[in-house]
Amino acid sequence: MRPSIPHRHRPLPALACAALLAACALPCAAEPAPGASALSFEQSSLLLAERSDALMGADQGIAAARQQARALEALALPRVALDVQGLRYQKTLTVSLDDLRSRAQGAAAGALDGIAGRGVPGVDPGAVGRVVDEVQSALPAMFAPIPDTLGATARKTLLRASLGAVMPLYTGGAITASQAVARTGVAVAQAQTDSVRQGLQFALVKAYFGQVLAEQVLAVSRETLAGFEAHLADARTMQTQGQLSHARVLQVLVARDGARRAAERAEGEHAAAVQTLMHLLRNAQPVAPTNTLFVASQPLAPVAEYLGAAQDRHPELRRARALEQAAGQSVQVAQAARRPTVYAFGSINLDRRHELLVEPDWIVGIGLRYTLWPDIDRSSREAAALARQQAAEAATREAWTQIQTGIHTSWQMTETARREFLSLASSVEAATESLRVQQISFREGVGTASELIDARNALAQARTERAAAAYKYDLSLASLLLASGQGEQFADHLLRADQHLASPAHP
Repeated sequence: MRPSIPHRHRPLPALACAALLAACALPCAAEPAPGASALSFEQSSLLLAERSDALMGADQGIAAARQQARALEALALPRVALDVQGLRYQKTLTVSLDDLRSRAQGAAAGALDGIAGRGVPGVDPGAVGRVVDEVQSALPAMFAPIPDTLGATARKTLLRASLGAVMPLYTGGAITASQAVARTGVAVAQAQTDSVRQGLQFALVKAYFGQVLAEQVLAVSRETLAGFEAHLADARTMQTQGQLSHARVLQVLVARDGARRAAERAEGEHAAAVQTLMHLLRNAQPVAPTNTLFVASQPLAPVAEYLGAAQDRHPELRRARALEQAAGQSVQVAQAARRPTVYAFGSINLDRRHELLVEPDWIVGIGLRYTLWPDIDRSSREAAALARQQAAEAATREAWTQIQTGIHTSWQMTETARREFLSLASSVEAATESLRVQQISFREGVGTASELIDARNALAQARTERAAAAYKYDLSLASLLLASGQGEQFADHLLRADQHLASPAHP
């Protein structure tokens, strides 16, 4: 049975990479495969912007919002409509002749009475009277053939066309408010797109520099494994020479096995990281990052500068403000429902040959419409709009609070990582020198295996922690820039950085 090893002698699992990655939410990265695409961070950023489906969808959202705003620009213009109807109709007319007949008979009798009264020159008045009496007695028979009513029925098939126009003159502010809502929709879509773009930038920082970190961890783990292999060979030689006990050889063997497991875990994390960055960039081949982990030795600008930039540039804050403006305009639309609308209208018949009797040739006028009993309660609608406006105002305040919190947190994390990285430089130097001394002591037989194992693990841990600190700096800096609406400036910080972690040589 192998002797148990005190905790301080156990090799770091994956050189403490797993714990550090979990604590820092680090994505894993992989060693470049043969034929990998060598890309700088800036090139990767351009490639992501070109291939991202999320960004493409957001851009289409902007286009849709602009078209919607353009569509509502014509709300205040006249609406002209061509109305063409093909129809068949039947018209029945019935005219009462009873009154006409009575009036005609009375008029004839009156005329005869006039003739009888005036007489006819040169004719015996008696003879005239007798003739008038005979005619009057015959009048009922003469008018009897006239019917009581006269009817007519017409059937016709025709094609009729008319041109009409309606122009709003006053809508209570509904048109201008609706157009303003559409314009704020463009601002909302633009802010949403900027938010997607900066979110992708942050995801790229995690994946790109996460792969760089994983390459560092893999190199350290392989170097540590190679070192333990050499220590084990020395220990077995010393055991053969009688300079080292079998228990001490087993101690080195356990440390070597732990380093091997750590290297295997790092290789697995490698492969996963390559896939992460490759799929993020929609690249057919693995990506070989050409930029290294970086840190600026100078402190960050005061946090107030980042807060000031966020006031004007943060996409989520801009989006919240645009939604607040849209909610305010929606209140105007709801209030306009209480007011009348005034409009001008006109219509002309394009084919007068087929117009109906009751139709005018043309008509123009001004109308006023007021809904007395709407199908939606206007008071409740207005109250709902006011509630949405207050909700939008609260959302804007909450967004600003969250942004401030994110800026302060990211600023502190970035500064902490910067100081940690700088301080670890001396730790790496000391651990390197300590390992060199322990190696010499072990070979000379004056040092112990435990001291050698501790020195080897201490160096691995210091190098891993320094790489992790650089990654935390890069990730926290990206988060700070994102929180202040300056995500696109990450590449500038990369170029200005004066501390770069050397890329490991791949075994």
